[in-house]
Amino acid sequence: KQWYQRRVRALLRVLLEIPEDYKVLWLAGGATGLFSALPLNLLKSEDDVLDYIVTGTWSKNAAKEAEKYAKVNYVVPIPSDFTEVPSFEKMNFTPAARYIYYCDNETVNGIEFPQTVNAEGTIICDMSSNFLTRPVEVSKYGAIFAGVQKNLAPAGLGVLIIKEDIISDERIHQVPKIWDFKLQVGGNSCLNTPNVFSIYVTNLVLKHNIKMGGLKYLHELSYKKSSTLYDIIDDSNGFYTCKITKDARSRMNITFNLASKELEAEFVKQAADLNIVGVKGHRSVGGIRASVYNAVTLESVQLLANFMNSFMKNHL
Repeated sequence: KQWYQRRVRALLRVLLEIPEDYKVLWLAGGATGLFSALPLNLLKSEDDVLDYIVTGTWSKNAAKEAEKYAKVNYVVPIPSDFTEVPSFEKMNFTPAARYIYYCDNETVNGIEFPQTVNAEGTIICDMSSNFLTRPVEVSKYGAIFAGVQKNLAPAGLGVLIIKEDIISDERIHQVPKIWDFKLQVGGNSCLNTPNVFSIYVTNLVLKHNIKMGGLKYLHELSYKKSSTLYDIIDDSNGFYTCKITKDARSRMNITFNLASKELEAEFVKQAADLNIVGVKGHRSVGGIRASVYNAVTLESVQLLANFMNSFMKNHL
């Protein structure tokens, strides 16, 4: 299992162009487990402050988890409704914060950062839902992590890409062995039996991605898929509405609304009749959500686009 992990890790390094001074770990617990593991491993003093940029459900959850272990500074006030990525000029960063945390793509709300956070300090980024969908300059980050279930493999595995020099024994909390980054590095991510099937599928997906043209190809494809749906929304004269500002619209999760909950329910029902499933919005926000991760083909997106056009025509 260790040699196979190393082989898969090497493929990920090629695809993401990961520098040599970064470690790649396969961890149980997915991204949610890392909400706790990151502060547990990285806090060095009782006076440490963690900066969190909250732009949606998952970054909000991560910040609440971090509050169990340290003082959390919300660099922008949490709004009553998430609709944008605030400008960096509006963000109130803490000088010498232990790290600055954000979620690159919010699946529930359909919000995606258009660029890397522009701030001085150690940047930690949850890329669970847009991992391997566009080129990333890994050297700008202290750590990048993701659950594999969106774009890599079946659920049950997390990947952590972390700069070596922020892994330390100098920390204020006792860390469970399974979440101890230094021990996991020394044990080649094998302190327990890892999710070998997810790692196996990851190997196949990484090889496929490289063969198809790498992250440049996947980025172009994601833009084609998302813009196909956003163009229909924007050209619908208000029949479909997307409340997310255009500069923060997700390429992975296209969220929109219709005029009433009844009409949205009818949309979901008729879509299911055509074997178009999974388009009901998250229960916490409602509406419609089309998730177009890497495995979703452009042809499948076009089927949804055709349905959106016909449904609009029949209900005007």
